[in-house]
Amino acid sequence: MNVTDITGKRILFFSPAFFRYENLIADKMREMGADVDMYDVRAVTGALDRALLKISPAIFPRKSRKYYESIVERNKGRDYDYILIVKCDMTPVSILIKLRELFPRAKLCLYLWDSVDNIPGVARKFPYFDTLHSFDPNDCKKFPQMQFRPLFFADQFRMPVKNVKEYAYDISFLGTVHSDRYAVIRQVRELAEKDNLKCYWFLYLQSRFIYRFYKATKREFKNVPEDVFSFEKLSSSEISRIVDESRITLDIQHPGQTGLTMRTVEMLGMNKKLITTNASIKEYDFYRPENIQVIDRKNVRIDLDFLHTPYEPLSRELYEKYSLRHWILDVLS
Repeated sequence: MNVTDITGKRILFFSPAFFRYENLIADKMREMGADVDMYDVRAVTGALDRALLKISPAIFPRKSRKYYESIVERNKGRDYDYILIVKCDMTPVSILIKLRELFPRAKLCLYLWDSVDNIPGVARKFPYFDTLHSFDPNDCKKFPQMQFRPLFFADQFRMPVKNVKEYAYDISFLGTVHSDRYAVIRQVRELAEKDNLKCYWFLYLQSRFIYRFYKATKREFKNVPEDVFSFEKLSSSEISRIVDESRITLDIQHPGQTGLTMRTVEMLGMNKKLITTNASIKEYDFYRPENIQVIDRKNVRIDLDFLHTPYEPLSRELYEKYSLRHWILDVLS
């Protein structure tokens, strides 16, 4: 049954800390009238622990169980309408069973903003949920019980069409460096320098430990100095400011994913043009070749004419479909 209103609803919300998007979701649900209790889906928050978690998610089972048990004990008197869990990488099955027992009236909802293959053990947790949604269309084909729901843009990324001649930057990239992202960025940067394009690069790494690990294991990191990267996150307001000052934003999805990144959908909200490595974007209802250029991550080529043609606005209905408000209603449905 489709959810159209969450006014007065009680929601227990678990999400990984991800560039403060978890706060945006919780705040929006409260703005929509819900009573929300929010917790990190992960029992570890320190930089080193998070780095170790990225390498091996199964190394903190005892800590995770104690962490969740304390949350359950603290909230066992609450009568929740929904329990929404994002990613569920550290939530023990025993806790999912406990949530079922303590809150029998609550609908348990899972949303994955990462691919199943990147979340070890998550598929065995599917039977404990009432609804499953994923941003990855391929995962939705593999698991028939899963519904496809792309990511969202938050309200601070709502901006009118801005077709001006001068921008501070021709191309900007703001994101976490993982997989082969740095190798792709280096290709784009070389092309940009050759064509005298103005660029803004914000390359985030979770910790210096991750930098040293990549330097030891990834060829493209061999001669890259530490000061190329940032170990502090940008706020969403700072991200939107830089993107607003950019003619085009670069998006590089994980090579093992077909789902669209958050940055991609945010460009819809900002009515901004996009260069992306994700060829599956051509299958989405908002795809317009005037707005989106797809590049080959192994052999990057950029059509310079694309930089100077105007953005083609979407219909209001299609635009709102990707808003945070509609995302919340969909993942609780």
